[in-house]
Amino acid sequence: MSRQRKLERDLDRWIASGWVEPAHRSAILDDAASKSGHWSATGAGLILGSVLLALAALSFIAANWAGMPPLARFVLILAALWASLAGAGEAFRRNNPAFGHALALVGASIFGAAIMLTAQTFNISAFRNTGILIWALGALAVAVAIPSRPVLALAALLGGSWMVLEAANPLTARIVWGFVPLWLVLSVAAIRYASPLTANLLGAGLLAWLYTLARWLVGGDDFGGYAMFVTLALVCAAGTLVLALAEERGLTLSRIASRWLMTGAVASAFAAQFSLERGYDGATGALIPAGLVCIAIIGAAAFIRLRAGTMRPLLAYSVPLIALCGLGLALVPAFAPDWTDALQVIAGTAVFALAAAMVAEGARAGRGFTGGLGLVLFIAQALHVYTALFGSLLDTALFFLIGGLLLIAMSVIAMRLQRRKQTRTEEVLP
Repeated sequence: MSRQRKLERDLDRWIASGWVEPAHRSAILDDAASKSGHWSATGAGLILGSVLLALAALSFIAANWAGMPPLARFVLILAALWASLAGAGEAFRRNNPAFGHALALVGASIFGAAIMLTAQTFNISAFRNTGILIWALGALAVAVAIPSRPVLALAALLGGSWMVLEAANPLTARIVWGFVPLWLVLSVAAIRYASPLTANLLGAGLLAWLYTLARWLVGGDDFGGYAMFVTLALVCAAGTLVLALAEERGLTLSRIASRWLMTGAVASAFAAQFSLERGYDGATGALIPAGLVCIAIIGAAAFIRLRAGTMRPLLAYSVPLIALCGLGLALVPAFAPDWTDALQVIAGTAVFALAAAMVAEGARAGRGFTGGLGLVLFIAQALHVYTALFGSLLDTALFFLIGGLLLIAMSVIAMRLQRRKQTRTEEVLP
């Protein structure tokens, strides 16, 4: 269903409910129609076609690069760069924003190619990944100057790629601190120009950076130690609540980043149980202070949201408690290594409980993402338990029977909670 058609149906329903005056229907539809959507088939086609043309031109230049004199190389690259940017400006002047964004994206792409080909010309062997950072900064400058949301998304993608490549480089530090100011600047631009695509790319980049932060905090070289996963889960949980506070205070696009961090917290909690089989990984000493700081942030954010009335008391009290229990479970292998088998069972049960709590929370209005993520976690944990413990057809039948009953019970609870909330809302409304 198209956006305009959905608005028409919603308006008819709101008018029938008495929430909107019938005389305002045409004005609302006209105002919505005058605002173009984030994407259109024409704009997307122009952007993709221009990118393909840019790639064709760059491939042709690269094929003949060795036979061209250095001066001709620079003249050709600079001419293509300025022609694209000048064409973008002219397109915007002629009120053709789709073509303008396409040419601006081509210009930003040619800028990156110019950086790489210049490094190749002068045989800069120590170039590493700095060129990608310069490319990201150049794309950011173009995006702000025009402004252009597609180019801003390219800058966010390049910034995240630079951070990942630097973190994976054995010659550099394990954590890239320079990504923090770049991410903040890109976030401000994404908020100002209302770019959900850029916000999603920044959310993914932030999650990747937090992975390197958790690895750095525990001081280990292991990419999958249980202390690292627990730390990452706590850091992401703290970030999720902080961003929820920012969203409630009107900071747009915070929900997108908070959903990325919520996904990271859930995925880390799920992955931590696989690392328990390896036992103590020597990183518990660093886990304790990092975990306590995260729990303090979680508790403070939950208390603030409770005071503001945006978080239920049960949830506000249980979230810090769950985080504290998770930290306690992570410390068990260091002090009681013989309890590893029992700890795996406890951890699996805790994951099931977390999934059930998320599904129950998803029954509330505006919490559909939480409920859906909880269902995904429940299914993933159920498949993990099945593959680890069961094998015969009888065991399979029993497993699916129990799993089906649990899912039905969770669904019934969610429906009752939603129905109870709806009943309360109808009682309040006149």
